[in-house]
Amino acid sequence: MNLVGCWFGAMPVCHGAGGLAGQYRFGGRSGASVVFLGIGKLILGLVFGNSFVRILGQFPIGILGVLLLFSGIELAMASRDMNTKEESFVMLVCAAVSLTGSSAALGFGCGILLFLILKMRQMECHSCGGFLNFNSKSLLHGEAAGQLQSMEV
Repeated sequence: MNLVGCWFGAMPVCHGAGGLAGQYRFGGRSGASVVFLGIGKLILGLVFGNSFVRILGQFPIGILGVLLLFSGIELAMASRDMNTKEESFVMLVCAAVSLTGSSAALGFGCGILLFLILKMRQMECHSCGGFLNFNSKSLLHGEAAGQLQSMEV
């Protein structure tokens, strides 16, 4: 999904997406930041070995919560791209179904279905409105043209 979605501007979808958002939030703007992070983790693993697990066990949970909060805020910033209430509604339904159904695929499917329904409804309304407006305008223009012709004679 990531290999296809990235060409269309999608956010990465995996358990590491929050980490990527956190890295971006704290200044990582290129692929080099991920490389340096990987090198740093390799060095820490090689230097400390199994004892590093005990060190990480002593890491305060509150700090991890703050990092998770900033990652979540960064991921939620995608909602700024929503231009209409319909787009926001589709996004919220997709997120709600994904969270309650514990399946991102189910949320994605519901979001696509809802988006298509709203687009079909919008197209139907525009086609009816456009047809009615076209007839009323043509009638008005026809009457005005007839009045102008009668005034000229």
